[in-house]
Amino acid sequence: MTTPPAVVIDAQPDLEGWVYSQLASLPGVTSFCYSVVWGWPIWLASYFLQVDARGSTKQQARDRAEQARVIVCGLPQVVWPDGVVSYAQPVDGPFWLPDSDAGPRYAARYEIKAHPNRSG
Repeated sequence: MTTPPAVVIDAQPDLEGWVYSQLASLPGVTSFCYSVVWGWPIWLASYFLQVDARGSTKQQARDRAEQARVIVCGLPQVVWPDGVVSYAQPVDGPFWLPDSDAGPRYAARYEIKAHPNRSG
C-alpha cells in the first residue's frame, strides 16, 4: 500500500487585511480576526472576525455597526484579487459593548469562509 501524495494548496490570502480595508471608509470602525478554522475541503478556511463600531453617540455607533454589517455580509459579491469569499454571515451582534471609558461602541462577530484563487 502506498501513501497518497500530499495535497499542496496556495498560501491563504490576507482576509483580515482585506476586510479591514473594505471597512476603512467608515470612521470609528475596526476589525480583527480572533480565530481561523480549517475545514473540508482543506483549502476552505472559516475566519471569525470581530467588528467594533464606535461613535460620539450610541446612535452613531449603532448606525456605523449597521453600515459595517452591510459591507461584511456583501463580501461574497465583491471581487477580491487575492482570493474568493464564498460565505459571510453574522455569528452574533451587533451588541452594545461600551469601551472601558463608557465610549459608545457596538461589536459584532462574523464568520467568513474564504479560499485562495485557483492557480494553474
